[in-house]
Amino acid sequence: MAPDHDADRLSLPVDIDVLIAFAESDSPDVDAESAAAGARIAERLLRGGAVSRGEAGSTAVGDLGARRAVMAVPGWTVQPLAASSEGERTAIRAVQKQLDQELGIEFTRSPAGAEQTRISVHSFGARAAAGDIVRVAVSLGAERTELLVVLYADADGTLTGQVVTKALTMSEDLEISLLPGAALGSTHTSAVTDAVRCSLTAGRNAWRRVAKGLPAGDPVRAAIVAGLS
Repeated sequence: MAPDHDADRLSLPVDIDVLIAFAESDSPDVDAESAAAGARIAERLLRGGAVSRGEAGSTAVGDLGARRAVMAVPGWTVQPLAASSEGERTAIRAVQKQLDQELGIEFTRSPAGAEQTRISVHSFGARAAAGDIVRVAVSLGAERTELLVVLYADADGTLTGQVVTKALTMSEDLEISLLPGAALGSTHTSAVTDAVRCSLTAGRNAWRRVAKGLPAGDPVRAAIVAGLS
């Protein structure tokens, strides 16, 4: 039985069916070379459909799976400004905000004192749910650092998350992406523990809810417990 490509065709250009039919046609008007070309194009488009959903060959960051959109956030710099009539100079408080409609994330970064940085995220649209993770990836040469921010519903029902961390400053270039909560595994345990430790009370409670949904002995559950202790 021939493989069923109907599901793949849903997200492909409308002419994919024409190409496939062209490739499979027995019409005398279709020569072998043209039919082969049509088959090659159809095959590439079908493969492209799988990639766009994060399947084989996906260029997704980390374990993003189907949610492979990435928001690039450039490093932020602030120059000191004259702040008084006496000429006293002070640095303005830096607040960097960036919104990405495709990813459905509003990202905010600001200094939090004592060499710490506050990361706040708000999620809108249908891409994320409570318990999902906003992944903040920092590129430092060959070394790669990541922060995980768990999403929870605030008093207004908005999906949000917040951490205060020393792991990054205002100056790093960042990549923001969504990671389904169910995709967390043994490769994330260190980042999970760090994320729990730098979360505020609401975030720590959200991590507790994630842990309660995991079986005893699960490495992510153990990582959350380690962060809470």
